[in-house]
Amino acid sequence: MSFNVEALMSTDVVSVTPTDTLATLRKIFAKKGFHHLPVLDGDKLVGIISDRDAQRYTSPFVGTRLERAEDRALLKKTVADIMTRDMVTVDRATSVDTASVLLLENVISCLPVVNAEGGIDGIVTWKDILKFHVYGVDPKSSEQP
Repeated sequence: MSFNVEALMSTDVVSVTPTDTLATLRKIFAKKGFHHLPVLDGDKLVGIISDRDAQRYTSPFVGTRLERAEDRALLKKTVADIMTRDMVTVDRATSVDTASVLLLENVISCLPVVNAEGGIDGIVTWKDILKFHVYGVDPKSSEQP
């Protein structure tokens, strides 16, 4: 049986805007436990940012006794400064197999699921797809291994 990413994608999507700051990102990542946030300008997807992107631009001294003014200043960087603009996206009808290949060939860990208007419908991650392939779980089933 073949499934589309619609069956696997998370629709509980938290997004940020290009003008949000690195400080805001850090709070969202810490509070929500997500690893990827779509960047929306109005209703349009314009980028994606990962917790690793945020970590790359954050000084390891932030929040410690060694924190300096320049470390705090980095927290004012905007999402637009560090987001990935050249994204690989899919739509709801994309097959899970195609999504798997896209993740592998592009060395990425998530695929924003977009609609015809360029808005975000959901996100499918490598972990969602791996669970599907390894456990063979019908994503619509309430049973989990």
